[in-house]
Amino acid sequence: MQAKIDGLIKDNDVLMLSFTTCPFCLKAKSVLNEKGIEYKTVELDKEPDGMQMRSQMSQMIGRTSVPAIWIKGTFVGGCNDGPMGGIVKLNQSGELDAMLQ
Repeated sequence: MQAKIDGLIKDNDVLMLSFTTCPFCLKAKSVLNEKGIEYKTVELDKEPDGMQMRSQMSQMIGRTSVPAIWIKGTFVGGCNDGPMGGIVKLNQSGELDAMLQ
């Protein structure tokens, strides 16, 4: 499972592990969509091995909450939390644009 997640992170400039009905996931997608940012979403509640991926995510980043977003290989957090404050904060500060250049 680690190799699968690592491959997704490596192969996508922006990767989001998500649940289809999570309001924070929907907000994060909205931010990315409004900016026209191309991203890969893995809906853990729809993937056959989604719960295994969620468990592995916990070992990787110390949390199971979604969304979990990586930009160019760096875990930035979720919607409004995490090591870099999340996608909303990064967008508001202008750091999101800089990270995607």
